[in-house]
Amino acid sequence: MARRKPQVASRIDVDGFSIEVVRKRIKHVNLRVYPPDGRVRVSAPHTMPERFVREVVRGRLEWIERQRARFASVPVPVKLEYVSGEIVPVLGIPHVLRFVSVLPGSPPSSRATDLPARTPTDAERELTVSVPAHADLDERRRTLEKRLRQVARTEFGTLTRAWAHEMGVPMTSVNVRRMTSRWGTCHVRTGKVFLNLALVTRPRECLTYVVVHELAHLIVPDHSREFWQTVERYLPEWRVAERRLAREPLWADPVWGR
Repeated sequence: MARRKPQVASRIDVDGFSIEVVRKRIKHVNLRVYPPDGRVRVSAPHTMPERFVREVVRGRLEWIERQRARFASVPVPVKLEYVSGEIVPVLGIPHVLRFVSVLPGSPPSSRATDLPARTPTDAERELTVSVPAHADLDERRRTLEKRLRQVARTEFGTLTRAWAHEMGVPMTSVNVRRMTSRWGTCHVRTGKVFLNLALVTRPRECLTYVVVHELAHLIVPDHSREFWQTVERYLPEWRVAERRLAREPLWADPVWGR
């Protein structure tokens, strides 16, 4: 078996844009712009001359500028420090985060809060997360994610099964995953639906839109006009939720954007 050539990275300048070029065993050029700073990366075949790569990038400069402008228009929230008192939205409802330290070998009742969380207002609730005593930031983050995953499994499953019944589609399972670029996906052949864990911090109407969108693929597998007509039939207000998700992308998120 022939050994694959390793990826080779270099940088080129195209009309003032610094472009990262990665050589791969591929047939075509792929160009991506990454948030939040608009970094541009091009994947190109090993044998493609650099002048051809430059031509491809020049042909996409306006598109690159539009992507950078879109990223710049999104306000980037302050990242969580994972301490008691911070606000974490859960399905659109603000929750006051309270970390509770559990001492090793102590009974469940022997707990202490390291920092007092303020009392939630009428519009807020409290989200209690138990962590080992002296847990560092990474452990607090992982424990909060585990707690939110528990909420997601219950809420996502209940909502998806209800909509599958409403739409009359043979959905087989609901799976919660961390995804970097998609809110959801559907395996049409198996009837499995995969939903992004990050939806647990978005308003419920956003979750509903993604669920209906993915289940609609079990009726129309592509993104044709018929597909969008199907989404419209079951969820006439889907555009509002889609715009909300576009305004709050995954990369600009205080919980998941690290």
